[in-house]
Amino acid sequence: MAVLRGPSAHVLASASPDRARELVALDHVVRAPLPLSTRVGVVGVSAGVGCSVVAGLVASALAARRPHRVLAVNASAGGRSLLWHAGTTAVTPALPADDEARRGARTGAEAVEGLARTEGGLHCLDLAVDGAAVPDARWWEALGPAGRFFDVIVTDWGARSADRSGPVAASSSVVCVVAEAERSSWQHGVDLAGRFAADGVPAVLAVSAVRGRPAAWCAQAARLSHVPVVLVPHDRAHGAQAPVPAARLRAGTGVAVLRLAAALVATAGSGVGSTGPDVGATAVPAAAGERSLSGRAGRQAVAS
Repeated sequence: MAVLRGPSAHVLASASPDRARELVALDHVVRAPLPLSTRVGVVGVSAGVGCSVVAGLVASALAARRPHRVLAVNASAGGRSLLWHAGTTAVTPALPADDEARRGARTGAEAVEGLARTEGGLHCLDLAVDGAAVPDARWWEALGPAGRFFDVIVTDWGARSADRSGPVAASSSVVCVVAEAERSSWQHGVDLAGRFAADGVPAVLAVSAVRGRPAAWCAQAARLSHVPVVLVPHDRAHGAQAPVPAARLRAGTGVAVLRLAAALVATAGSGVGSTGPDVGATAVPAAAGERSLSGRAGRQAVAS
């Protein structure tokens, strides 16, 4: 059995038997082999919903648990990118000369040459120069066939509307749509996930509680959703002046990120919007921490 590390380890140490079983099952799903290089696109329904936070945490969780290379790509304008939230504050944006060398890589070592790497083993590629908007074609120019050398590629695309979702769908195996734990934002997230599904790309909805504890209705809405939903709790550490290591985040944050990573890996592996029967996760009501409700993780609210 795999050994849990990081925030999941200290959660497991004091967890109830049901929570402990869930964590072990989720860890197993996150580590499951995937047949091809998997591309996870992360998009927000609007600015400020926590898209870069979610992308950075998921990328870090995957890099810490999967045995092969995981790459985080920043294709979003703005300040604190997924790379910052993953733990690195000094990544030089990729230049055209770097792109040419990477596209011509013939080995994994050549593909990662010049890339920054976090302490957790996550490779980092920044496509945003001085925080400016990144052209949609830039992703293909920077990676091209070199993407095959990475087990998983997590790309932060920033805020996207449905009419600008095409490039994300074209470059993704599965999409994580990030919305705020608020009714209109949630509805936009469901609509955007439906747009990706229409393009043949499965999606998971991450509902981020950026304004504090999510309302009680969120757990029920997630259970009834036809789109797989994971609730990501608010964590004060995300507003710190410097990146906070995963082991120092709230235990609830670590559990939610593991649930989201598992949902994305399982959905990518199955090609449909469900995490399958092996996850066996539980949904914990937002206002409680003890009572659990059984069911598929891909269909359930995940709060802490």
